[in-house]
Amino acid sequence: MTRFLGGRRRLKAESWRRAGVGRSLGASAMAVALLAGCSSGNGEPPAPEPTAAAEVCGGFAREPETTAALKSVTGADQFDEGLSIPEKALAGLRDGIRVGQEDPTRPQGYAYCWLLNDPAPSGERYFKVDVRGVSGAPGRDARLAYKTTWYSSGVQALAGGGQGTVYFTCQVKPPAKGIIIETVALVADGVDNASLRRRTQLITLANAAARQISKELGCVDDKLAPGVPSPVKV
Repeated sequence: MTRFLGGRRRLKAESWRRAGVGRSLGASAMAVALLAGCSSGNGEPPAPEPTAAAEVCGGFAREPETTAALKSVTGADQFDEGLSIPEKALAGLRDGIRVGQEDPTRPQGYAYCWLLNDPAPSGERYFKVDVRGVSGAPGRDARLAYKTTWYSSGVQALAGGGQGTVYFTCQVKPPAKGIIIETVALVADGVDNASLRRRTQLITLANAAARQISKELGCVDDKLAPGVPSPVKV
């Protein structure tokens, strides 16, 4: 009887060991599957999923007219936005607002939004929104009227030469001094930008980005136009 019970104990122990091995193999298989899902097959992480036009860069182009403008100037509706640095851009602007002006010697702004169409030729810039603090906005120059259109928004808004630019004042609570923020929407070289339609699309994108940035910074009385800014005479 004792030998029989001992045999049953050994059989039971053996069955538990086998079950344990099965569980270990199952857990290992699951771990391998998860790791495989997190890599591209060559040891590198998978490429990020493309982002729809209405959702890129915090959704600045979510309004129908802005989404349509982005699709038109890029010829795409899916983008890789991995080059965008919105938090760094906003941090730089907040520093400028606090002291009254960002570094005037800085030749380029921060890439608040930087999109490549998906798929895109390697390294090609397809659409970009740069922002920076400036000491003031340029005046209107009638000599540039043949290739530039001015619009009603912010302190100054104009489009031409493949870009749309909006200047607006960002004032927040004292003791912050506030600055004028330049928001520039740029398209890749080779995109047709000579027509009034294209200029209006570029200023629509720049203005939409400026409005979102103003909201994120808490600017008051920025005088930015809603929707599509209207052209004005020089």
